[in-house]
Amino acid sequence: MTNLSENRLVEQLFLDYPIQAVLNECRRYKAVEPWASLYVNAVREERFGDAIWARYHICGDVENGIVRGSDNMTVLEVIKEDALGYRVGDPEYYAEALLFYAKSSSADGHADVLELIANLPESDIARVQAEYDIEQEEQRQAERETEEAESSGPEWERACL
Repeated sequence: MTNLSENRLVEQLFLDYPIQAVLNECRRYKAVEPWASLYVNAVREERFGDAIWARYHICGDVENGIVRGSDNMTVLEVIKEDALGYRVGDPEYYAEALLFYAKSSSADGHADVLELIANLPESDIARVQAEYDIEQEEQRQAERETEEAESSGPEWERACL
């Protein structure tokens, strides 16, 4: 087993709760049982698919397999969308996560979660990339408009020139 620090993030994309924070500060992280214990045990045993599964349930916002506030998406669908977002928006961290999860225990009960994260369909990546590109262009345009408005001064001042 790897010597993971229980006071640091296990992995910053999908396992973003330090073990000690879950154990000692459940109110801060809104961790609920049995998911808090399942998360901690899975991380300690390097069953990272199980840990991710528990992490997506840990706040108690999954009901009948559907994540509240997710447009009626299942846990796996939310994990997939998050993975796509990380793959497109944070490719370095995504690559690090894949390397980290490659060390998962063979006793992992949710190897399907790791498989989903690692093998995203190219068509879905292209869709999210297109959405990301549009969003980035809209942000750049808004920044340009703000800069232009700030550099041109008040309207009354321009009228007096």
